[in-house]
Amino acid sequence: MLLVLEYLPIILFFLFYLLGDIFIATGVLMVGTVMQIVVMKFMREPVTMRHWIVMWAVLIFGSITLFLRDEWFVKIKVTVIYIAIALFLLIGMWWKKRSPLQSMLDSEINLPPFAWRRLTYAWVVFSLSLAIINVYIAEMMSLDAWVNFKVFGTLGATLIFSVFSGAYMFKHHTDREKDAEEIE
Repeated sequence: MLLVLEYLPIILFFLFYLLGDIFIATGVLMVGTVMQIVVMKFMREPVTMRHWIVMWAVLIFGSITLFLRDEWFVKIKVTVIYIAIALFLLIGMWWKKRSPLQSMLDSEINLPPFAWRRLTYAWVVFSLSLAIINVYIAEMMSLDAWVNFKVFGTLGATLIFSVFSGAYMFKHHTDREKDAEEIE
């Protein structure tokens, strides 16, 4: 259920783009993103910083897109979101001297500090890469190409990168109980 809820706004965006146009799809994306947060709160599921960043970016850039009737703003929203994620990770690393990924996942996954740092920097590079690719596709290719990249390219790339991240975490995972026994 949560997986469907996670991707429902983008699925609705794609369907309404195919059935209507970018402006209808943008409005549906805005409503769907807000509803996603409302339903998550109602279900008492955690709403992460990523959810809030995405929602506000969708609302701000979607509103500008609809007000000006200019698709460029909804296209650039993707870049803004990926840059915001990269900045969130970098600022967390430098300011708190601890990976935000570690803060979010440490209760479930035990990795040494170097592995958390590498993983965080890998996600920063990945996010910035998607931001740059999005700008290129938004500026140089058709609206249809951009929508397909947005829906399938970014999701596919994120899925693949997540699998590799999971493999990396599995490789460096240590058992907390075993570590505690070795200390005693």
